[in-house]
Amino acid sequence: MAIDKGDLNNSENPYEVLLKRRRTVFENSKFLVHADHIADESGREVPDYLVVAPRIHAQDLITGVAVLPIYEGRVVLVKTFRHAVRSVVLETVSGFIDPNETPADAALRELREETGLVCSSDRLIPMGTCLPEASTLEARVALFVATECTRSTRTDTSEIGLGEWISFSMKEAEGLLLDMSLEEVTTLVVLHRFFLMKAAGRADL
Repeated sequence: MAIDKGDLNNSENPYEVLLKRRRTVFENSKFLVHADHIADESGREVPDYLVVAPRIHAQDLITGVAVLPIYEGRVVLVKTFRHAVRSVVLETVSGFIDPNETPADAALRELREETGLVCSSDRLIPMGTCLPEASTLEARVALFVATECTRSTRTDTSEIGLGEWISFSMKEAEGLLLDMSLEEVTTLVVLHRFFLMKAAGRADL
């Protein structure tokens, strides 16, 4: 059942949180880190609420993409060492949107850069968006499935931590969901939606 947006605006909702003041406490080429002074109508306040905001975004706060490639009928995931959690993480292709780039264009670019796989634009299937960490990140991620991928040349070998990709049969990929071995949130969402759409009989999947 679809969510009725009107149901999200009834009197039982939490108080709206208001921004009183914003300080930028750190920035680099990709992110701005803010300490926000926030308050609600009941008088509760937080003087230094952390918000991380990517510098570049499309409409609706879409700042990045996650792409699930399908190659020769198999699901492709990438091994990446993530410094923050000191672990190798199995995840979809992902990345930031460049200036003046659409989410779909970013998805196709990241796909080729990170894996050397390519997909025609008509075989790139939108899978909605997700909020990877709504409490902290001022960002949405646009999700895609890239079907009928073919091999080309990987165009970016400079990304630190980026490893090789592994392909899984459909049964093996479903098993990754069932055994709860995947942890990266955008990977979980797009893979779950992909199997839901397949089960619903989506002809393009």
